[in-house]
Amino acid sequence: MRKVLTSLLLGLAGLLTACGNLGQRASEGPAPLNPALATPPERQLVVGYRDEGNLEAVSRLLGARVIATLPELKAALLELPSGLAQAEAARRVLGLARYAEPNRFDRSPIPLPNPRTATQGIAPQAAFNDPLLPQQWWIPKIGAPAAWDQGGVGRGVTIGIVDTDFDRSHPDLCDQPARTRCLPGFNAFTLQAFAPTAPFQGQQNRDTHGSGSAGMAAALSNNGQYVAGVAGGNGNPSTAARLRPLVIFGGQNGGYAGDFGVAQALVWAVDHGVDVLNNSWGGGGYSYLLKEAFDYALLHGVIVVASAGNDYRDAYHLPSGLPGLIAVAATNPYDEKTGFSTYGPWVDLSAPGEDVLTTFVNLGTGTWLFGGTSAAGPVVAGSAAVVLQVLRDNGLNPTPYQVLRILQQTADPVQGPVDVVAGMGAGRVNVGRAVQMARGLQSPSQLPPPGSQIGILVLNKGSDARLAPGGLVTTDLLPFVPFSNVTLVHQSGKQMYAQTSPAGPALFLESPPGQYQVLVGGPSQIFLGGSEDPVQGAVSVLPGGEALAVLRQQADPYEVTPGNPLARNDTPQKATDLGQLFGPLPPAFTLSAAFDSNNLAQFGLPQGGPDVDVYALSLQQGQTLALRAASRLVGGLGTVKLTLLAPDGTTVLASAQESPSSPAQISYQASQAGTYYLKLEEANGQQGPGYFYRLGVGLGASAPAF
Repeated sequence: MRKVLTSLLLGLAGLLTACGNLGQRASEGPAPLNPALATPPERQLVVGYRDEGNLEAVSRLLGARVIATLPELKAALLELPSGLAQAEAARRVLGLARYAEPNRFDRSPIPLPNPRTATQGIAPQAAFNDPLLPQQWWIPKIGAPAAWDQGGVGRGVTIGIVDTDFDRSHPDLCDQPARTRCLPGFNAFTLQAFAPTAPFQGQQNRDTHGSGSAGMAAALSNNGQYVAGVAGGNGNPSTAARLRPLVIFGGQNGGYAGDFGVAQALVWAVDHGVDVLNNSWGGGGYSYLLKEAFDYALLHGVIVVASAGNDYRDAYHLPSGLPGLIAVAATNPYDEKTGFSTYGPWVDLSAPGEDVLTTFVNLGTGTWLFGGTSAAGPVVAGSAAVVLQVLRDNGLNPTPYQVLRILQQTADPVQGPVDVVAGMGAGRVNVGRAVQMARGLQSPSQLPPPGSQIGILVLNKGSDARLAPGGLVTTDLLPFVPFSNVTLVHQSGKQMYAQTSPAGPALFLESPPGQYQVLVGGPSQIFLGGSEDPVQGAVSVLPGGEALAVLRQQADPYEVTPGNPLARNDTPQKATDLGQLFGPLPPAFTLSAAFDSNNLAQFGLPQGGPDVDVYALSLQQGQTLALRAASRLVGGLGTVKLTLLAPDGTTVLASAQESPSSPAQISYQASQAGTYYLKLEEANGQQGPGYFYRLGVGLGASAPAF
């Protein structure tokens, strides 16, 4: 497996390369229910941990129970104690866990636009003997017969269908009765593998989506029955792409198995040799867990295809908008964008998705008019499988990005208004031309240049963090800007989006080489507080190369009061408890924050005057405390005033404010044990972008110098 970035970047991001454990666990013992399905969703928290000791510390701090782990991704699912909100729990482990987020259950198969069950003919096509092939207008449109004529049929490639289950009793999906071309699947509701001969893992009158996706990608072709698929072979099931069902929708109520169960299914599929993953689903908010699960697939050379969504407009969609995934929009018989298709600068390719005849759960006719980007995505997944097969026949082992580039370079133009066409990717896929190009590639040097790996590290403007040859050097407890939005704009106009985490950089794997503009947005206002302080930068990366860009952004990750994400930490009663937030504190450390309350104003809440930050710190009797704080001395616009408050809230010491040549400083020996409060103010009552500061703390030691 390829190394993705430097050891520094991999260490910061916490990506893993372990393989195989989940598959062994999933196939042993009786079928357990996914523990997430027996736990109230509002009490579930997904955390990324650093090691087992770190996970124990996180769960102990929250009083939570670990109900599942995914070691391959260093992710765990926690059950929170009653009364502890997910947002508050995530804040408490902000400096301890790599990330923390709810286990989301709000994703779904991409809904079909006006689904119908009648058949329709567009143009006769009889390259193979499938009786309904003449009614599949989309097959000749993408040049599939030309691909088949050149031997591009998908042989030996495994496609994972991440969806509802598909009907393995359908003779076009699994040959009957042996079902040799279908491989064991994984059910994210039971966390169990199941055999191709196992019963349908859904309801035949409800869970139809997966059967349509599987048929578009690889319905058995030239077998004298029903329809054809892109990678469906040439009459003999052994010549077709193999199908592996990965069931993430269905269950008792037809719902979603949750992000944690889906991540388990994705890892299982990768560890069991899947080559292509098709994802005709999505919605909901950003997930670090799913991002790392798809990165895991990309790191193992798996081609990941995802449908762009049916939102009728230019709009970002998850998971298809994640870096390295092939995002697919939908076209009609005239190579125009369908009315329903989502499009945008993050889309990579287009494919037919309007009234496309394919396989149905085998009730009566066994076929239906599928539609939407749900149908377009598996057309590209099947095309990728065919190209991969041809390249492997030539002794080549391409990366996911190289397969994408072959599909892009051979695509046909999409028709329509310029602004719409610009959001449809490189064009409508033409698998016939793609196979022709692939057949002519006989050596690795003839392949398109490989993709690049990019990391965007966003550091707090107030922190002392810097990159050195040996890694990150800092005394700051949290030098990164957590949850910062990062958009890369390639010189071609292609856009990619990811987020930073409390562990470090946003990663962009399998990215186009070249020049990028880097756009960094504000951290989550509701969840963390912070300021709207967008910054821009640039990064350049060579084919197959690695690049790490470092930008600095103002953020105030300690502002939000526990239990009330819209209240300031401006009094001892609402102070940010550093010991609770970070656990055992080192003898000397810094933290960086800002005087900025603009995040509260956007909710219509009163700002309440200039921002004041109060931090709680426990001291033992006789313990010494050294404090220093500054804004202008570390590049900010403010003038810091520092005050120490006793456990009863009375003033112990008020420093002289920061001067042009020295920080505000306090030295104190605790006369009693208890919780003391560090109060920071901007001496002139100013706030906003540029008013960031650094606080240095020494516990029985000197405060870090600056």
